[in-house]
Amino acid sequence: MASLTPDHRSDEVTGAAMKEGLMSGGVVLVPCLAGLYVAMQNPNFRKFTNWQSRTALVIMPALFAFGFTSENKLIHRMEEVASETEHNMKTVAWAEKQKSMSQEDIKLHQLYRQAILDSGVRLVDTPELNTYQKAANYVQSNPFKVIAAIGVPSVAAIFYGQGTHGTGKESFQMQLLHTRVFGQFTVICTLLGVMGMKEMMDRQGRFVTDDEIESRVAEMEATRTAMMTRTEYQDALKHGDHGSSGVRAPHAERIKI
Repeated sequence: MASLTPDHRSDEVTGAAMKEGLMSGGVVLVPCLAGLYVAMQNPNFRKFTNWQSRTALVIMPALFAFGFTSENKLIHRMEEVASETEHNMKTVAWAEKQKSMSQEDIKLHQLYRQAILDSGVRLVDTPELNTYQKAANYVQSNPFKVIAAIGVPSVAAIFYGQGTHGTGKESFQMQLLHTRVFGQFTVICTLLGVMGMKEMMDRQGRFVTDDEIESRVAEMEATRTAMMTRTEYQDALKHGDHGSSGVRAPHAERIKI
């Protein structure tokens, strides 16, 4: 049986995981730097911390975000590759069955293309996806990352706004309380919007271009070729084993003669 995670796609998977990890680490690093800058304004913080602990406070959350998101992206992409490969193999088998059952000359290319279109995607007329379509596909694949990317800076901005634009008489506890209330409202609104977008995309399908479909079709044709080659090779081995006795028999008769 062919592998569901072929080796020729390993660079694609690792590259996507590395890119996702760097983006997440950068997103976490910025608020950590801002938080360290705010904390450095407090004399007690400067007194009870040194440069090693301050560096750790900035670097460790970013490293954790990098490792966590890159690992999850790696697993997610491996599952996507396995799902696509399995779909390709099933489509090849289905198309071969349709071709053998039909008396007409059915083009496998059209069968593969139709199978992809029926798998839950939306074909766009443009050669490339626009910004909205790319963003919609990203939200469908990474809803919680989008929520975190919007929610964390929003809460940080609310806290900063409470400290700079407040009346100046509010205590630090009151600033935290206001930040929690407004932050919860912002995060809940973001959660509802993002999950609603994901639900709509799950129902209607992700956006794909014609080039992406043709690439999937080419991969299916390559899968079919590999399967047919493997089948022919196994058949040749079987016939060779059965025919080996038939090769020796005439030779034996010639020796007797």
